[in-house]
Amino acid sequence: MINPSVDNPLPGNRPRRFRWLAGLISLMLICVLLAGYWLVNSQSGVQWAFSVVHRLSSGTIHFAGVQGALHDLRIENIYFAGDEFEFEGQNIRIVWNLGKLFYKQIAIDQLTAETVKIHHLASAEDTPRGTLPESLNLPLALSIHALTIDSMYLMAAENKNAEPIITNLALALESDGHMHQLKSLNFYTPWGSVTASAEFNGSSPFDLSAQIELSSVDPWGDAQMLITGNLEHMKIQASTVQSTIVGDLQLQLHPFIDNPVAQLDANIERLNPASFIAVAPQASLSLSAHFVQNDSGQLEGKVRIENHEAAPYDAGGLPLSLFSTQAWITSESLKLQDIDMQMDGDGLLRGDLIWHWDEQFGSTNIRVERLNPYHIDNRLQAAQVSGQIQWSGNVQTQSARIHLKDKSINLAAVIVRSGENVALEQLNLQRNQSQFTGHGTLTLDHDQLFELSGRLANFNIADFVRTVDSNLNAVLHISGQLSPHVSGALKYTIQNSRLAKSPVSGSGEIAFNGLNAFDGKAGLKAGSNHLEVQGSMGAKRNAFHLRLKAPDLAQLGFGLAGDLQANVNFTGSFDAPGLDLKLASTRLYLPDNRSVSGVTVDANLHNEDISLEASIEHYDAHEKIAIKKLRIDTQGKISNHILSVKAQINEDITFRLAAAGGVSPKKILQSLRWTGQFTEIAATGKMPVRLLSPAAFSVSAQSISLGQARFSISGGFANIDQLRWSPRDWKTQGDFSGIALLPGSQQVSNQSPLQLGGHWNFVSTQQLMGNLKIFQEQGDWYLPGEVPQPLGMKKLQLMVIAERGKLISEFNLFSQSIGSVTVDLTMPIKQSDSNWSISRESALHGKVNVDINTFNWLNTLLDGSMSAEGQIQAHVDIQGTLQQPDFSGTVSGSQLSVVLLDQGINLQQGTMTAKFHQTDLKIDRLHFVTPHEVPPDKRLFGDFESDDMRGSLTIAGDIGLAGNESRMNFTIHQLPLAHKAEYWVIASGSGEIRFQHHRLNVKGDLWADAGLLLQPPEGRPELAEDIVFVNAPEQLGQNLSLLLNMSLNLGERFHIRVAGLEGRLTGQLQAQSDENNKLKLNGTIAAQDTSFKAYGQNLSVKRGIVSFQGPLDDPELNILALRENLAVEAGVEIMGSVRYPRVKLISTPDVPDTEKLSWIVLGRKPDASGLDTSVLLAAAGSILGGQSGGGITEKISAALGVDEISFRQAGIGSSLTGQIGVVGKRLSSRAYLSYERGLTATTMGITKLTYTLTPKVTIVTQAGEDSAADLFYTIQFD
Repeated sequence: MINPSVDNPLPGNRPRRFRWLAGLISLMLICVLLAGYWLVNSQSGVQWAFSVVHRLSSGTIHFAGVQGALHDLRIENIYFAGDEFEFEGQNIRIVWNLGKLFYKQIAIDQLTAETVKIHHLASAEDTPRGTLPESLNLPLALSIHALTIDSMYLMAAENKNAEPIITNLALALESDGHMHQLKSLNFYTPWGSVTASAEFNGSSPFDLSAQIELSSVDPWGDAQMLITGNLEHMKIQASTVQSTIVGDLQLQLHPFIDNPVAQLDANIERLNPASFIAVAPQASLSLSAHFVQNDSGQLEGKVRIENHEAAPYDAGGLPLSLFSTQAWITSESLKLQDIDMQMDGDGLLRGDLIWHWDEQFGSTNIRVERLNPYHIDNRLQAAQVSGQIQWSGNVQTQSARIHLKDKSINLAAVIVRSGENVALEQLNLQRNQSQFTGHGTLTLDHDQLFELSGRLANFNIADFVRTVDSNLNAVLHISGQLSPHVSGALKYTIQNSRLAKSPVSGSGEIAFNGLNAFDGKAGLKAGSNHLEVQGSMGAKRNAFHLRLKAPDLAQLGFGLAGDLQANVNFTGSFDAPGLDLKLASTRLYLPDNRSVSGVTVDANLHNEDISLEASIEHYDAHEKIAIKKLRIDTQGKISNHILSVKAQINEDITFRLAAAGGVSPKKILQSLRWTGQFTEIAATGKMPVRLLSPAAFSVSAQSISLGQARFSISGGFANIDQLRWSPRDWKTQGDFSGIALLPGSQQVSNQSPLQLGGHWNFVSTQQLMGNLKIFQEQGDWYLPGEVPQPLGMKKLQLMVIAERGKLISEFNLFSQSIGSVTVDLTMPIKQSDSNWSISRESALHGKVNVDINTFNWLNTLLDGSMSAEGQIQAHVDIQGTLQQPDFSGTVSGSQLSVVLLDQGINLQQGTMTAKFHQTDLKIDRLHFVTPHEVPPDKRLFGDFESDDMRGSLTIAGDIGLAGNESRMNFTIHQLPLAHKAEYWVIASGSGEIRFQHHRLNVKGDLWADAGLLLQPPEGRPELAEDIVFVNAPEQLGQNLSLLLNMSLNLGERFHIRVAGLEGRLTGQLQAQSDENNKLKLNGTIAAQDTSFKAYGQNLSVKRGIVSFQGPLDDPELNILALRENLAVEAGVEIMGSVRYPRVKLISTPDVPDTEKLSWIVLGRKPDASGLDTSVLLAAAGSILGGQSGGGITEKISAALGVDEISFRQAGIGSSLTGQIGVVGKRLSSRAYLSYERGLTATTMGITKLTYTLTPKVTIVTQAGEDSAADLFYTIQFD
């Protein structure tokens, strides 16, 4: 029998072994799959995996609060600590598709984090510059559909409690491993919102392109940035969009070389430093910087800053007008050469500066030339200072020397630092006889010890500052320490001194420890004014006394006058104080034209008992009484007292306040808090206010809070649910209803005034959040007038919402009588580390829509002789900043009409299209149509037919609404310029109107299509020229200069019917005026087909010419009127001017003047018996009278041998009536004989003899129709 060999097993055992191995492998695969499933889909598996990562990282990465499965993972906290930074994430959630890993893709559907904090750690060694990588390709494709982070903190090494720098971050990213695309990136910062997109190639040279938009970046406004190129050569372009600040930047970079900046070009306009720093001066800066890297690797270029609004510091401005320099910048040093600073005026500062980065060493040398302190600050005296300012040193050792002087000023100072010690080795300021010398030291260690000694000799403050003259001689010494708080000792002596015209003396020695503890004695005398302070404060037992007696504050100058007396005694301690205070002033004059009178204050505090009585009789501000009477009373204990305030403001407002509460006497001074309640708050006036129930109130230096309070306001109520304030945050909430808007302005008591309601809720921390809503509840707004007219208000609403760093406001108004107005306005809220603010440079975004459907409301405000109607639509876009808003938009109008009843102007069917920007309105077209009225006499205009029997007016041009030039072109076509009882004119033409700087230019050409002048109505009452109204309002002088240049053509259809003159006028006039508003006319008017009717006769006007050669009121006359178709054709010829006419009678054939009159008036020869004499004399007076020089009536009087021939209306009480003729002859110096007879009467008339006995006594006898004798005695009053 043969035994089987060990090395050759039986064939039957092989399948069994393979089965066992396969089973083992299968078991391992099952375990792996189960473990994988456990890791991926169970919370415990995920937690175990992250714990392994934590152990493998040696605690560098820490996870807390891991929940969910791997595909939907939640982690409460992730912390990573590296050498250069620390990372912390809170409340993170990751939702991703694990199946995409089999396709070499990482697909993240959602990645959210509530908070991310990145803390940069300080490094002892400089970080070496990176090198250009070989590849930035990813091994897998990456897709992030949505990544959001609520708040992100970026903290420097020294600041671990920073505020969130980025909020509401949202990101979407796609990458195939080679091309990386940033689909969108949006986030908010305290300075504005950011939107970005980018593309990046992961292969060398790593081409990239990116676009970044910044919105509401305060104060820059909107900006955009474009990045192109690659990682070897990158180009950045940035510019502002729709901002007050106009800027653009072009930057070329080589990121991976020592000096990465290859070229820089920057231009910024209208940069205001105050927009960035609240305490900075106002300015309008233009900045330009142009740098190019030279062959040595230096960044070389020029910097220029120009201030277009240079102003002194006291005016809130920056006195620098120009700064320029040549600069070289490298990684080793900064070098500025040819520094040129031009101050406002002629002052110059020139020099050089160099600083070495590695050695931390530098120096500068500045030359000062003709620097005028007055141009720096107008409160300083003028001078012309020149000299040098030198500085050199490193971080440990520095020295500075200043030497400035002019003819009378000398300033020398030497400051040296060595380690922790700073020494003012020399300070000498001198001008004329004034001199100040001093020296001092300061240590920069923990205690910061200091010492300063100074001396004034014959020092006149007015030598340096614009104030009262003085001559001060004083010695000053102060020493102490600045840390941990200010403490030390002050000693001074003033003697043999003068302030203004008053002697000044005083001395003092005071030791102080902080601001609330001191001990010593001080005194000051200035003229008759005395101040004494003595005692100690801050100790356990205080004894402090202050006494002020100032009967004449005018002796001090400084804009003060009047008197002031005060006595203050303070004893005890801060825990148990004792205080007696008395203050009084009969009249106190303050700067800026303010004054207060009748001031008395009497306050006492002892053993927790407090009393205060204070009153003011008048407080005047700028010659207006702001407060007529004020009284404040307090009685009780510190912990429980009553406060009362009563005030009379102007004449119509009284105010009352009453409160009860107290202060805990156990608290230290810094933490004092008054706690109590308001029991009364009331104010009268147009909108009366009254507190309806007591309201809790507390106030301290750190907080103010008001409990729930309910007020009655103007017939309605307001509830303040909460009001709380602290330096870091505040909150307020409440509502109101039924508040009548200015009910005191309503004229009729039964009118329902406009009543408003609303609510508000605001919370202010690092950001402002909340809302305000005001809306109309009922009532209406009434326009003033004899019968107030309602506006038909249907909706009035204002909403203001503050959220996400923006302030959004909406305003809506709808009125049946006006139309609708909607306003939408958004502005950013500037956020700082601890608070928020609304900057003047905040960018505005808004729209205004106005739809006016009627002007009936306007007609009630206008004079009844004018009315307007129509519809106006306006659309306004608001951009710019709060300080300089930018308005632009369009205006359109339809169915417009303007009616001027007094002038007979009726403009109808008006349309308008216009657009505007800022204060410039451009009228594209304003067009009116005017229907023609029936002419007064159709027979004269039978041949005149206008187009459609209507005229038109068209206006186009620009109107400057804020002093800019206005220029408009107008065209009229058959436009009725006037339609009144006495004249009717239809004209056409065109012209131009320009207006700027109170100067109006009008030029154009007009012609009359038709016209008619009629006799104006007579008998209108008018005041005599010598009547003057007493206390009449002063007429404001016209400050308008009119330059007129108009051509007027009367055309062929201009008729006249005035004073018997009937006919047609032709001609052309040129109207011009000069800068003195003196009007001149040039041209000629001629009468055509004209007749003159007088005494029932028609005279044909053969020649009627009026010639203007300058003055408007004195044209030349050339007129000839004849009575035709008679044997003798007689008439009148008028020559000369209107002021000095020459009138004569003419006839063909030539006959005597008396016969000429007869042919004109009677149409025949005069009667030989003389019966026509009275009629002819009347005609002569009517036709020929009034001319200068010897006239016809004078010639007739001389021919008849009488002294008087006149015609007048019969007097009251006379037996004669109507027109009478008078012939008189003086017999002697005292006797005068006259004959009076009615022109149309057949009676004999009256003969009078007037004899003057004395200058006051006259005898008049008359015979004829009425015989009588009268004695007259004359009394005159001056």
